[in-house]
Amino acid sequence: MSKRNDAVRIYDIDPYKQIFPYIMNRRGDSLVYQNMILDLSRTVAFIKEQKEETGRTYRVFEVFLAAILRTIALRPQLNRFVANYRYWQRSELSLNFVVKESYSDDAPEHSMPLLFEPEMILPEIADIVNAAIEQQRVPASSNFTDQAILFFLRFPRPIIRLIVALARLLDRHGKAPKALRDADGLHTSIFVSNLGSIGLGGTSPHHHLYEWGTTSLFLTMGQLRRQRTTADGQRVTKDTMEVGFTVDERITDGFYFAQSIKLFQELLNNPQLLLQRPVLPPAPLTRREYRKSLKAARPASPQRGYAHDR
Repeated sequence: MSKRNDAVRIYDIDPYKQIFPYIMNRRGDSLVYQNMILDLSRTVAFIKEQKEETGRTYRVFEVFLAAILRTIALRPQLNRFVANYRYWQRSELSLNFVVKESYSDDAPEHSMPLLFEPEMILPEIADIVNAAIEQQRVPASSNFTDQAILFFLRFPRPIIRLIVALARLLDRHGKAPKALRDADGLHTSIFVSNLGSIGLGGTSPHHHLYEWGTTSLFLTMGQLRRQRTTADGQRVTKDTMEVGFTVDERITDGFYFAQSIKLFQELLNNPQLLLQRPVLPPAPLTRREYRKSLKAARPASPQRGYAHDR
């Protein structure tokens, strides 16, 4: 299949990358892990300034999510996935995170796949995130993902296995119904796990990618820490957070990913940029446009003619 109902096919792929899905046909074969410490000092200062100037109270989590969504919107290769041995550009910007109703051992967790427009700014993103969190922390609320799972679990196990196999086949060929993707947090641009919110100390652990779905990025957030360092002979205090990235290396190369992380850190250093509408990159080339570009790049054939006598 050259078409999907949730993405467009990418044709402008380097030849050596085109073989990747054949030699690494699972996400588990192509995982790349990266731990790094982000500086959130200006993010924390920005939150304080916004409260004083506008009365709007943001959390670090909201600014963090807005920054990663803006990064993906401006760096579209991060929003790709591999399916059926082909490269695809997701047609939507989305993320998934898990909300726990309360901080107790037996409190249920809910998956929260959320959709965003690429040009959204921080207040709009924060409103969507906050509304989703508040809704799922109300005990009487019903989570669409949970309800969909409970519905299918009513069937006998052989039927469930058959349904899952059929859904996997449809998804592989891009024909899975939209309702499945809306309920499934593993069909999003990125899965974010805020481990700092549950008090997990130490380093931020890496998380694997799932074979199910199309999510090619996983990000774990550690605790926000105050770090004291020395710079130019002076004591400096920074607010830092260790994060762990897990990436399907087939979707992009190391240089592109490194530049994307630099952009992410720049947005956290200058959160005011998240209050402005972004200038989005152009859409990927269609098959016809790609063929045209190949034709234009070919060297012109030498003109036939007659040699002149000297």
